[in-house]
Formats: sequence, structure tokens, C-alpha cells
Amino acid sequence: MMMKKPKIAVIGAGWAGLSAAAHLVEHADVALYEAGRVAGGRARGVSGDAFSFLDNGQHLLIGAYQGVFRLLDKAGADWRGHFFRQPLRWYLHDGLRFEAAWSLPAPLNLLTGLLRGENASLGEKTALVRQLKRLQSHHKRHLPDQSVQSWLDAQGVSRKWLAEFWQPMVWGALNTPLEEASLNVLCAVLADGVWAQCELSDYFVPKVDLTRAFAAPVVAYLQRQGAAWLPNQRVRRVLLDNRRGVRVDGERFDGAVVATAPYHVAGVLPPSLGEEVRLAIRDLTYYPITTVYLKYGRAFRLPALMTGFAEGTAQWLVDRRRLTGANEIAAVVSLSHRIRATPLQWAQRVHRDVLRVCPDVGKPVAWQAITEKRATIASRVNRAVPAQDELNRHAIWLAGDWLHPRYPATLEAAVQSGEMAAQAVLERFAAGGEAA
Repeated sequence: MMMKKPKIAVIGAGWAGLSAAAHLVEHADVALYEAGRVAGGRARGVSGDAFSFLDNGQHLLIGAYQGVFRLLDKAGADWRGHFFRQPLRWYLHDGLRFEAAWSLPAPLNLLTGLLRGENASLGEKTALVRQLKRLQSHHKRHLPDQSVQSWLDAQGVSRKWLAEFWQPMVWGALNTPLEEASLNVLCAVLADGVWAQCELSDYFVPKVDLTRAFAAPVVAYLQRQGAAWLPNQRVRRVLLDNRRGVRVDGERFDGAVVATAPYHVAGVLPPSLGEEVRLAIRDLTYYPITTVYLKYGRAFRLPALMTGFAEGTAQWLVDRRRLTGANEIAAVVSLSHRIRATPLQWAQRVHRDVLRVCPDVGKPVAWQAITEKRATIASRVNRAVPAQDELNRHAIWLAGDWLHPRYPATLEAAVQSGEMAAQAVLERFAAGGEAA
């Protein structure tokens, strides 16, 4: 006799919730709840008629995001047409410039590219290569965690390399100040990317909004598979059911995956459960990212698809002419709480950065500044993922980028977390926790 499929509620349709639902739907009856009207969470399209497209932040994928690409393939999405792919290139207008040497295996491709780089002496480039090799050796020894800043201090890293390499890399990857940032998390990112295979450090920059590129195809896949898609339905509470399982706003399910942002989790969980999770959430620190979109009346060309600054308001300018043909720039400001500015002031400051590389571009004809105040959790030293055993015993699982054991708060961390939660659910019911 065939076992009845479990009935599972997935709460939250960010990238973690979409991933959990997509990995469950072939084996369970899935209902996907979302408080907003669209899926995607902190990585989704937003309205902006003056621009070719807008997201609530300029997101970037890299080749190492294999979980994201597997999910898009599962959903049947034509994702290759929605992203501009570029091999690793580092271009600072006021500093280091290099391209990875693609004829060589990783990590020699990176190290050789650095030695061939511009705007640094041979001695300076050799010093940076040594630092990277020491970091890789440190990672292989599985040493206790420490802050990135303390490790850099121990290496005697120069001001030049702090400003032109380490800080922009750490801020971009972890969105965490160097004095707080976990060295082990940084190493995990490098180990699975630039230290692993050449193609895993390729950039994938979206040419359409992320709702179209990711969320919409996954939701369409879920609906084709029979899942219930429930937008504009904020779940008030998950409660335990006397007959085993849970109730989500009164409706009975065999289990639930809570994939909301961490600051919403405590309000959704049963009051009597998850104390360790609640304590961990209270200890989280969040950092913002501001994205400034500028549109110009005349054509321009930035020196690189991603042009950076060691000293500027924006860390990176993304040349959207290369993506869409539109005269637009998306500027990324990590840890943007450092600067107090109104949206207009953000646009003015970033425009001054643009003038440094395109002095004849003229004034913007349209602008928009979007600050995601809690864009990421801080990837702090020795940050531990809370135990979920108690919740799991009561058929409740959690998913989200903040729960990944190795990665910072990234799209890949969210997708992998959703996949891991789905696997845990299916293992539970396959092992005899059959649907009642």
C-alpha cells in the first residue's frame, strides 16, 4: 500500500522557502504561504517605470552557487538567458586591476592573474599572493575562528592591500566589518569558489529583475506540480496539533517549514518551543546594503562591467548598458549605515563617483536609492547555528540564509538551507513518521 503524501506548509516565499517547497513538492502536498504579494524576499524585483528593471538590491551570483542553478534547472527556467556571465575580473578605478588567468587551474589562475595585475609593484603583488597562500594554508589546518582583521594584522598587511583588496572583498562577500567578520566563513567562500575551480568564480549578473529570473519560474513550477501558492497571507502562528502535526492559522498539516526572515520567526513558532532559536535570533546583528540606480540621457561605457573604488561612496558600479543596452548604472554600497544620507544625497554622492570614470556623462535623468536595512546578518566570529532538535521532534523545521553552517547570508546559503530543510522533512516521513 502506497504511503500517503505528507501535507507540509512552507511559510515564507523568499529564496529559502521557494527552495524548500520546490524540493518537497514531488513528494508532499505543499502549501506555500507568503505575507507579500510576490515571492523572492530580500532578492526580488520592485517597480520603477523609469528604469529597464529594478531589484530591491543589486544581487550577484557566482559560479559556485550550484544550489541556485540546480533549482533553476529543476524549475525549467531559462536562466542562462537571464544572466550575463563574466570570468573573474577585479577592476578598481583607483587601485588594483587584474583578471584571472584562465589557462591555469585554480587557485593558480587567481595567483598568476594577481602577479600580472596593474597598479601595483612586483613586490606589492608578491606580498598579496603570499597573504592569499597563507590564508589557504590556515584554512586547511582547521584552526579556531578569529576575525579577519586580527588575521590581517598578524600578517602585516599594508594599507594599500587593506583598501584595494581585503576590505572590498570582505565587505562584498560578508557585508560585515573586518573587525567582526569571521575568517572561517571567508575561507569557506573562497574554498568553494576561487580556490576550487576556475568557472566557480565566474560572475552571473542579472539582465532582468530577480522575480522574473528566479522567483516567478520557481512559483510556476510549484503550481504545475500541484502546490498551493498563497500570496498575501501572513501566517500568525504555527501551533501544535493534538493528533500529531501542526496547525497553521487553524489548518492542519503534518509538518511546517518556517522560512521567514529571522526577526519574524519567534512570532510564528509555538510559544512553548524553540527557546534556543529565540535566544540565537536575539543575538543576531544585521547590516544594511544600499543600491543606487542612476539613468543618464547619453550613452557611456564604464571601464569594466563592475568598476570599483578603493575610496568612494560606492564600492562597485555595475554597467547596465552591457546588460540591457539602457544608459543605467547600479551602484552597490555595502555596510551603508556608515553614511547618513537621504535618498537624494545617496544619488548625488554616487553620481560624483560616476563622474570620476565618465566625466562627460552629464546629469542623471532619473535616480532611485533603495536601502535594505536588514540586508544580511553579520557573519561574526564563532557564530553558531542554533539547534532545532526540539522543533524537529514536533514536525517544525527552519530554513533561511542565517541558518547555513558555513556561508554568509547569501542567495546560495538561502537555497541550500531550504534544500536541507526539505531533505530533513522527507527523511522524517520516510523513516516512519507517516502522515496521519
